[in-house]
Amino acid sequence: MRSATAASLAFLLIAPISVFPNLAAAQTQDTSSTIDDSDSIFIDGRTFRITPGKGKSDALWAIKGLGARELDPGAIVFRSGRKLYIVDAPLHLPGENSADRSSLLVGAQEARTNRIRIEYVPPENRDHQYLLDALKSRGALEAMQRLFSPFRLPADITIKTRGCNGMVNAWYAVEESGPTVTVCYEYVDDIMKHAPMEKTPDGVTRDDAVCGQFLFVIAHEMGHALFELHGIPVFGREEDAADQFAAYFMLHMGTHAPRTYITGAAYAYSEYLKNYQDDPKVVVPLKAFASNHGAPQERFFNLVCIAYGAQPNVFADMIEKGMLPKTRARGCAYEFRTIRYAVLHEIGPHIDWAFSRSVWGKTMVDNTAQLAPSP
Repeated sequence: MRSATAASLAFLLIAPISVFPNLAAAQTQDTSSTIDDSDSIFIDGRTFRITPGKGKSDALWAIKGLGARELDPGAIVFRSGRKLYIVDAPLHLPGENSADRSSLLVGAQEARTNRIRIEYVPPENRDHQYLLDALKSRGALEAMQRLFSPFRLPADITIKTRGCNGMVNAWYAVEESGPTVTVCYEYVDDIMKHAPMEKTPDGVTRDDAVCGQFLFVIAHEMGHALFELHGIPVFGREEDAADQFAAYFMLHMGTHAPRTYITGAAYAYSEYLKNYQDDPKVVVPLKAFASNHGAPQERFFNLVCIAYGAQPNVFADMIEKGMLPKTRARGCAYEFRTIRYAVLHEIGPHIDWAFSRSVWGKTMVDNTAQLAPSP
């Protein structure tokens, strides 16, 4: 998931005045005056007309409903040509922890390894304390910090867990402190609740399901981070590309780990596939097709296909058990080679390969010259 801060800001700057019901008719601008409580100022990004408005009610609705952010201690709005720009005042010069996206582009800083920071945010909900304790005792974030340490990054990335007021989610965004991957305790709780208590017929243990899903979601959001920080072009839905990166990354975590991680991550989608052989019809709301994420069933088959295409001997039972249709399996090797080519050409140059061998056990082969996909 991506942050919508920039898009929201642009919307507020150029939206028609009719969107803001509390704005009154245009008044004469007084540059020396102050703005009263709940009043507003609208700057038309097309005509550059400034329109002050008198608030008819408390502005709290706008803060919550429009996702407004506080400007502390102020802001500067200026025009350059046909565009408007806004910056916080006093100015925050680009630095390692700046949330200014322009400072995070390729070449803005010297990219280097070991730029993963972690944070366990204490939960406000007491029911989540056991999750914090479990994550800390297992060194969950420390493990993520080490796994992603071989990537050369132009800025520090923080991976943190925190409470999200009941929201089951995870996302990547550029916050005030810098690029951040956030995993809600509610998300971890959901993984724990749905993980099998005993080993499944497919060989998935409770630890497999919990660890596999946790790693998959972190790797997925790290994919978003890498795409942005290194300006990596993405064709198609970025959510699909992040899934593909996560799957490829998990397939290179040592000798035995790929099977464990992939089947564990796939378990999250297995509930949607129960009894599909007896009743292959799947009915979903129409709005499901409008999501920028693939349907759970689609993400399951994509994940299994990538795994089978990479290691057909290790994942051969996926076909035998009917978890991967033979019609899809025929092209999985090509699908994997296509993903491998993209990952190694676009992300490979940003990996310290010598360092990665000591972390991942075996490297994602860095000889990209011979990795062009072939039918």
